[in-house]
Amino acid sequence: MQDNSKLNWANNLRAAATLGVICIHTSSYLTGSFGKVPQTDWMISIIMNTMVRWSVPVFVMLTGTFVLNNYNDQIGPFLKKAFYKIIVPFLIWSIVYLLFNFWDNVLGPNLSLYQRVHFVVEKLITGTAVHLWYVYMIICVYLVIPIFARWVRIAQKKELYFFLCLWFIMLMVYPFIDRYKHDFELGYFTGYIGYLVAGYYLFNFVQLPKSLLWILFFISIALTAGGTYYLAFQQNMDKEMLLAPLTPGVFVMSASIYLLFKQANVTYPNWLSILVSAICKYSYGIYLIHLLVLALIDDYLVSVTDFNPLWSIPAISLLTLLLSFVSIYLLRKLPLIGKWIG
Repeated sequence: MQDNSKLNWANNLRAAATLGVICIHTSSYLTGSFGKVPQTDWMISIIMNTMVRWSVPVFVMLTGTFVLNNYNDQIGPFLKKAFYKIIVPFLIWSIVYLLFNFWDNVLGPNLSLYQRVHFVVEKLITGTAVHLWYVYMIICVYLVIPIFARWVRIAQKKELYFFLCLWFIMLMVYPFIDRYKHDFELGYFTGYIGYLVAGYYLFNFVQLPKSLLWILFFISIALTAGGTYYLAFQQNMDKEMLLAPLTPGVFVMSASIYLLFKQANVTYPNWLSILVSAICKYSYGIYLIHLLVLALIDDYLVSVTDFNPLWSIPAISLLTLLLSFVSIYLLRKLPLIGKWIG
């Protein structure tokens, strides 16, 4: 592992990914309104949404980079730390979103006690807010880290490459194969484990020309956004099928942006370095709270549809980041519960 002082790129990437996730959900107010908003506004939102679709995969890749490299073979302490760091804040915010999104079902007069309990349990299992799917996924990823951490260390480079090639092939063919009844067990080479291993592999073994990485990044954006436009207007198919994290285009842009940050040698003012570090410190809490902040901004302050999305999406995303950061910073100072906020 490199010295931490040489890993500022990872802080920069994590902070950028935090803002990117917020931008995805801000632009989704328009991308999810296909046919209800002007076509130009919808296309602007799709392009901006596509440009930051690498954000969630990058979080998993950074986990692969640092957790797989630093895992100390102590399963108990590792899972205990993960429980307090990930699951406890997740449970707290799951309850917050449960009350915010489903107040009448939880505390209203319309349901019996049994129905309330059943509803609460069902929502806690399936998610009380759309963005919490990430936490369900990352919990499962953490459970396999004790196994994969040992394997990636003893595996040869060509074996890691073989696994990633199979995984990438599955990204391309799985949606087509899955349409048919078959007995192939393809789950071994699908899912977010590929991003976990990719983070380890790209960090330790890959260095590419920056010009090539920029070309790959923008080509993947163009093909993904263009394909989304074609599916929406020509085929009337799933408007965000190509924007899913487990698609070839999103993987290429994720790997490209990861390597661009890793290979960058950027210097910036001390105040900006402090800001980036602060965002990274509270990134998990910001992720958990940002959808609530965004909803309140949309309800009581300004909506992304109030003016040109070319400006409204980045402006509201930055405002959401700022308010989310301040909220988590203040909540972390609460006695007793503050340290569990995220």
